[in-house]
Amino acid sequence: MILADKIIALRKKNGLSQEELAEKMGVSRQSVSKWEGAQSVPDLNKIIALSEIFGVTTDYLLKDELGEPEYTSAEDSGTPLRQVSMEEANAFLEANNRYAFRIALGTFLCVIGCIPMFILGGLSEVADNKFLGGIGVAVLICFVAAAVGIFIPASRSMERYSYLEKEPIDTAYGVSGMVRERQDQYKPSYSRSITFGVIFCIIGVIPMIVMGILSEQAGEAEGFIGGLGLAIMMGFVSVGVFFIVKASMIMGGFARLLEEDDYSREKKLGRQTGINLVMIYWMVLVAAFLAVSFIFDSWRWTWVIFAAGGVLTPMIAEIQKHINKKDK
Repeated sequence: MILADKIIALRKKNGLSQEELAEKMGVSRQSVSKWEGAQSVPDLNKIIALSEIFGVTTDYLLKDELGEPEYTSAEDSGTPLRQVSMEEANAFLEANNRYAFRIALGTFLCVIGCIPMFILGGLSEVADNKFLGGIGVAVLICFVAAAVGIFIPASRSMERYSYLEKEPIDTAYGVSGMVRERQDQYKPSYSRSITFGVIFCIIGVIPMIVMGILSEQAGEAEGFIGGLGLAIMMGFVSVGVFFIVKASMIMGGFARLLEEDDYSREKKLGRQTGINLVMIYWMVLVAAFLAVSFIFDSWRWTWVIFAAGGVLTPMIAEIQKHINKKDK
């Protein structure tokens, strides 16, 4: 094992990011990155510093033939980490791509299921028939049920890789380089998907505003036109959400193997809260939307609940982060 791979393995085993190791060494993160990429070699003083930080001998660091760490004390400095082979990494990335598509599709169905509910809700006001509104809700439930039928098998297919989210890992020789290369290749596609998704979500507001203006002059058809505007908006949003979710989950797969971002060693070792406030928050919003819409029979304006909910979502996410940090 060459020095570059030893530095990567020891850094991960000690739960350090490149930035943290660079800070301990008094060098830049780029220097650490070059050492791990075998683009440069640390000088003797840096080798000694690495030896002290990782608790291994300088002989182990300098001699390629020494594959097993030689610790400076009699005690092993850590518990052996779960090894991820090249085959396992490739299998996970392929499975994660399929998983990302299925979850994105399920999310798409949940969002687009609102379209018949808005249209039929608007028609129920024109026809003065609440039964139509009930049919719209029933159709939404069918879409959600179909989404659940996608979510559950998709999640089960990834259970064998759940350790990547919970346990510190040690990648075999060449795995980190392969994953990093594929991540760099995917970044342009990721940027396009996120940009495309955000643009679709923003554009979706336009037909809602236009239909809202037209509905004021539509007389008895006001509710239907307003509902149609919301339906068109949700159509745009559903497409945008599909691209955002799919791209984000694929990029998250690379982060799992590289132990970066939300899957860093520090976050895995820290205790995380079991409460997902963001999910609970949106479930309450949906329940509030349906309850207010049915009780007051005002489908044309209750969309404001979702608009306000979207604005407050970042605040809920920050509260979630604060709770997670407090629990560590």
